[in-house]
Amino acid sequence: MKLKTLAVALFSAAAAVSLSVSTALAQVAEVSIDLLNVRSGPGTNFAVRGTIPQGTQAKIIQTQGLWLYIVTGPIEGWVYSAYVTVLDQPGPGVEAPITTVMVCNGTNRTTARVYRQNGELKLRVHDRLDNLTWLDTPARMDTSAGATSYVNIRGEQTTRVLQSQSSPTNCSIQTSNRPLETGVVTEIEQPQ
Repeated sequence: MKLKTLAVALFSAAAAVSLSVSTALAQVAEVSIDLLNVRSGPGTNFAVRGTIPQGTQAKIIQTQGLWLYIVTGPIEGWVYSAYVTVLDQPGPGVEAPITTVMVCNGTNRTTARVYRQNGELKLRVHDRLDNLTWLDTPARMDTSAGATSYVNIRGEQTTRVLQSQSSPTNCSIQTSNRPLETGVVTEIEQPQ
């Protein structure tokens, strides 16, 4: 009986180690067609945000059915899984996984991602019109007046991302040189 209990305990421990190792590795998608559309949602009925060429590697953040939410450079969004090869290990130039708190996809030109990296809250802003990206900017969180506000300050550029507490799928982005832009929240959970 003791031998059977020991075998079960060892098997459980091995399974736990295997699970923690597999979730620790970030999966990477490599584009296998000439140009791959990156969309704002998991389906062909969603708008195309941009395209990425064959051979490009992107970090997989989330899966939904046959669709993958990927991040590569300034482009992030949904791609159809049949057009990529999923690699077991991160390839060159692909960052280690980070925990995403919230993504605010602005309706006009801006996308903002709030995330935690090594325990620090950070904000990434991408201007789709000018193709500019601000990365790894420390941020602070304020909760008041029915909204959660994420604020970063980088030189003269101040960015504020607000998420409504009463309607968590609604958000807005405001930078010091542009008017308020409404958007839609995408919350992404990722193993730490």
